[in-house]
Amino acid sequence: MREKLKEIAENSETTIGRMYQALTRIEGYEHLTPAVKKDIMDSISLSERLWFDRITDGTAPSPSDLQAFQEFGRRRVHQGIALPSLLRAFRLGLREVWDVCAQTGNKYPELRDELLFVVSPDLMDYFDQMAQLISQSYLDEQYQQARWRQSLRYQLHEIIFNYSGGDEDFRTTAKALGLDPIASRIALAVELGKFDRNSTTAEGQLDRLVLSAARHLKMPHDHLVSLWHRDRLIIWAPCEHGEPMHLSDTRMAERVTAFAQSTTDIKAIGLGLAGTGAKGWSASAEEAIRALDFGSSGHSERRPVHQYSDIVIEESVRSTDGASRYLLSLMDHLSSEPDILLTLETFFANNQRRKVTAGALGIHPNTLDYRLERIENSLGAALEDVGWIAKLKVALTLHQHRS
Repeated sequence: MREKLKEIAENSETTIGRMYQALTRIEGYEHLTPAVKKDIMDSISLSERLWFDRITDGTAPSPSDLQAFQEFGRRRVHQGIALPSLLRAFRLGLREVWDVCAQTGNKYPELRDELLFVVSPDLMDYFDQMAQLISQSYLDEQYQQARWRQSLRYQLHEIIFNYSGGDEDFRTTAKALGLDPIASRIALAVELGKFDRNSTTAEGQLDRLVLSAARHLKMPHDHLVSLWHRDRLIIWAPCEHGEPMHLSDTRMAERVTAFAQSTTDIKAIGLGLAGTGAKGWSASAEEAIRALDFGSSGHSERRPVHQYSDIVIEESVRSTDGASRYLLSLMDHLSSEPDILLTLETFFANNQRRKVTAGALGIHPNTLDYRLERIENSLGAALEDVGWIAKLKVALTLHQHRS
């Protein structure tokens, strides 16, 4: 039987080709680049040679052969082939080699006992040992890659929030993580319910949340970047190339709402505006946290997602001391007369519809007209003027938040 197996080993191109064709039916092996295809063909050739050497000559694999074999396992991690697919490939390889040996047994009946009781057990033992060896190499590399990516994520956190390094450091780190450093991204600030970051299940829970976010945002998991910051899970999601900023905000809000409603683990989510680069990512995250805090403060209706775009005018005004003081002075001027201030609030709440406003206040329309006229005269305002309407709405919001 050894002589027949030597003949097979010397003409192994057909067997290797059959094994490769079998692999292409496995998920992850369907569409390979020429370089990856050659690497897989080389691994098949090495695996087959080592077994034939062992069964025909009793030659054990050398340390260099085993090291080369382990390197194939490590490279599969970076080639994007999942471990279950890799192990299935081994099982198919075992079957193809057995088929070739079985055909020899069919031709030479006197060799069947040796084939069944000597060759077959050795073949299965060999493939089992090599499968364990390559899977361990795969897992070791995967672990090292995970630690490396975790280190890069920590480095990215420092660059974004502490402004350590510069734009070049941000670009280099983002590229190392496989991210487009010039793409605009929107930050999600996720507030979780009962969550213990120190528990043994914390990392797995966060991974599942990010996977769920990717599904609801309709993008690959590795397109998202997630970090823990100020007791919130921050997730940056890329915007579509060339999409206007307001459309990105609207589209993202719809998908994030579906994500927030998909699990009871999430209390609420804040949504920032699109930003680019380290400062843009940081600004978007801070906006998302600000929107989340605003939504939790009782100043807005209870809902799962709070957009910074809903408070962008008030936030912009608040950041300018002079503008904020000016608008608040308008309300201070009216606050000595609570009925007048309530009238203005109700008037805007009902979209400047006088009849509806009068009904809501329980007063005669003439009384409403009188109060509105007093407001105009007191402030020198015109309640039909778009500019005054915008100023007074923002002033009311600032006054309510201050209260």
